[in-house]
Amino acid sequence: MDQLIIHHAIVHELKKQPEMAEASLLLSSEALPITEQATELIGRLDETFERKSDLLQGFLLEPDEGLFPAYYQNWLEAGRGRQPFIEFSGHSMAVLKDNLEGVVGAKGGYLLFADYTMEEQRILGIYMIRNAEGMIFEEEGEDPTLKLRTTTYLDIKNMAMAARLLAGPGRNVQMIRHARTQSSISQYFTDWVGIDRAETSAELTQSFLEMVEELPVPKDRETGFAMNEGDFEKALVKYAAKAPQQTIRVQDFDEHFYGNEKPLQEMLADQNSPLDQGFRVDRKALRNQFYLRAGVGGISITCTKDHFRNGQVHVDEATGKITINSEELASLLLDQYGM
Repeated sequence: MDQLIIHHAIVHELKKQPEMAEASLLLSSEALPITEQATELIGRLDETFERKSDLLQGFLLEPDEGLFPAYYQNWLEAGRGRQPFIEFSGHSMAVLKDNLEGVVGAKGGYLLFADYTMEEQRILGIYMIRNAEGMIFEEEGEDPTLKLRTTTYLDIKNMAMAARLLAGPGRNVQMIRHARTQSSISQYFTDWVGIDRAETSAELTQSFLEMVEELPVPKDRETGFAMNEGDFEKALVKYAAKAPQQTIRVQDFDEHFYGNEKPLQEMLADQNSPLDQGFRVDRKALRNQFYLRAGVGGISITCTKDHFRNGQVHVDEATGKITINSEELASLLLDQYGM
């Protein structure tokens, strides 16, 4: 985790049982020491967040439109200091408790506030995590024997809810859907943070792809000639996979594929697009745009749109027949069939 720098961290407990309407708080008065354990915990939470493909993204409400945005702005104006960070987290927790009270079925957990830098991006991460029961083997007795016993641990893999606020302009609020069910984020949590113009990563990725289809195919950097569509699609998927924080920024995209030209930025300006300065890409939605998969009755096929364009795969809509033109693939199948 060499790329992780932790500036401040603190944990508070929000206490509430699902069947009860009341909620209470246990607030820490001091920030967490930046130990090896704390660094590992925050690094693993950030990693879990990164693995979520379809995030809810938007903009933080203005300070006069919500209490959390106001407390957050006060902390920023105070220079992101330690004591203002502790005060910001405590005031925010009081607002969260008020939002949660009366929500039958919802339960509390531990809220970890972490101000850190990951890959040169300053982030405020707010992660709700809970304890989970598990089992471990443990040595017991003078003549060591392995015994099985239960234990309690932090369930990082299935974090309940989380939000990240990215420093800088643009679409700077990211939230994960419920880790276990992938259902909608609990409304009280969304209302607490105050997210404006929220859209999912899949929706934003689809909007981006529709715009890319209207752009001229860029030139190959090595040959200077225009790429064919298939090479551009592969380059686009590769570019998204390597983008820092899995975020495609419009200016960086234009510079990477078009050099000094700015076709995507100009298109966004003309259309007043919601993509703004960047967005967290849904890599699954991106791959599904170009990589096609289908399977029925034990027969499956995986190909790209380029295979259709090149005539390697042809579908006759009238008869429902699929033709695959590949001597090498045919040979491999025949070898396995024994002919």
